[in-house]
Amino acid sequence: MYQFKFENGETEKVKNFDEFCDLIITKVNFENVESCTTQQAFYKLRISIVEERIYEKEKIKLETELKIIFPRSNRIKLVKKLEKNIGLELNVLSSPKSVIYSLTVILLVSIFMLFINFLYGIIGIGISVYGFYCCKWFGKELEIKNVKELVEKMTTENYLNIRSKKNTVNKSELKVVVTDWFVENAGIEKEKLKTSTFI
Repeated sequence: MYQFKFENGETEKVKNFDEFCDLIITKVNFENVESCTTQQAFYKLRISIVEERIYEKEKIKLETELKIIFPRSNRIKLVKKLEKNIGLELNVLSSPKSVIYSLTVILLVSIFMLFINFLYGIIGIGISVYGFYCCKWFGKELEIKNVKELVEKMTTENYLNIRSKKNTVNKSELKVVVTDWFVENAGIEKEKLKTSTFI
């Protein structure tokens, strides 16, 4: 996201996650501008929704539920229109969890089947991979609940692209953004991550 790399041995002095976040922030060589990125994300999102005539501006609040803005009947189409306008992949749609779990079971069983009947194993893996592919394109389930959660997700995943002034950051909010990114991508609870230590 920020295009930097650690020097040899640089991370060896880091004792906990908090210090690791501080190290990452020192590597971000962009101009520091004290402006709220989540606020900019909200305005950017609201403008795009209104421009695409998806929902009325006055009704778009942080607590507004996404299922109201994106009715299930044409949810995929509306989300794609919004993504094209805003210039970001929102990644808010998925298939029902029961379908995901079923495909995961098929994949695991198919891998096991490779050692018993190679042909059946390959067919099973092919079916599960194709199923996951279809889930990505045809899923209608919303992974997040409201506009506030969507704004936070946009900020975490596309921080630099959200900023109104390009190549700037607000270092006072970066630690929260970095922590949220690790929570979402590493699958670790936020409180456990904050208190984690490195041996």
